Amino acid sequence: MAAVTSLGHGDGARVPVRVEEVLAAVGSRVDHLRASLGEPPEAEEGWSACDTITAADLEAAIVGAGDRKVAVSLLVQSYAHRVAAVSLAAFAVGLPWPSPAAAATSVRLAGGRARALRFRARAMGEADDVGSLVDAAFTSHLVPFVSTVRACQRLGERLVWANIAASCAAAFRAVEGSARDRGDADEQEAVRRRAAELLERAHWLEGTGSFDGDSTDWGWRRSACCLWYRTSGGRTCEGCSLRRRGGA
Repeated sequence: MAAVTSLGHGDGARVPVRVEEVLAAVGSRVDHLRASLGEPPEAEEGWSACDTITAADLEAAIVGAGDRKVAVSLLVQSYAHRVAAVSLAAFAVGLPWPSPAAAATSVRLAGGRARALRFRARAMGEADDVGSLVDAAFTSHLVPFVSTVRACQRLGERLVWANIAASCAAAFRAVEGSARDRGDADEQEAVRRRAAELLERAHWLEGTGSFDGDSTDWGWRRSACCLWYRTSGGRTCEGCSLRRRGGA
């Protein structure tokens, strides 16, 4: 893993203020939390501006899937993580965050997954402004996306939001785990606190799951299954609600 970019919290170092610096700071903590800037390359197929995605785009992304319901469910989970995770991670570590609003982002859909993200705008929200982050990520983006999803495939609203909640939790867990591995207890505690703040403000996620606050690995426990077990030979995700139903 690359060296972690300093946040400048009390040590005199400069806090990143350009979106490129924020993306570098997030990527230095968790390598897979990466995104690009600008419009998508014309030669690369599968890109859509997030504010123009239709049910037909989702249909195209899951062509060839064996179980359509499972495919759409997993696409929702992948999409939510792809479009929100980088911004949530920046917020989690106290940085300004690139806007995850639908009008500011493009995503590449292929093979039933959201494969890449581009921030089309360089707009950033202020560090610790959880209200504006919720508006950008949820009100302007994931809420209308859920409506599009349910026009494509009949899925329970609780399942859809549980998938989105798990994707958001994964972003927070990734940067919390990075802080834990580096022995940065202050950042670890701050990430957990900010995660709780966001969950409290994003009312769509109420009842979809919870962090195990007493756990060293700070696991996320879902309240609804994503259906992956149907195509995985019976395997379940970490924190799956079916494990608890079965007494595991």
